[in-house]
Amino acid sequence: NSQKDQRNADATEMISAGEAAYILGFKQTSPVMNYVKRGYLTAHQSTRNNRKYFRLDEILDFPKPLPVP
Repeated sequence: NSQKDQRNADATEMISAGEAAYILGFKQTSPVMNYVKRGYLTAHQSTRNNRKYFRLDEILDFPKPLPVP
């Protein structure tokens, strides 16, 4: 039972690339995927489909870019 609880806890912490982009202030997912390519973020691939998911705490802890003057 604890293994099932652990899976549920992990699932609640995972968000989609679109949600990650929204939290980081982007309208599209491409900037988020660029951060993944550069090694700033870690994407986790679902076993059921080809979608990428992110840990919510990693996205919330990610530094926000400064506005362009």
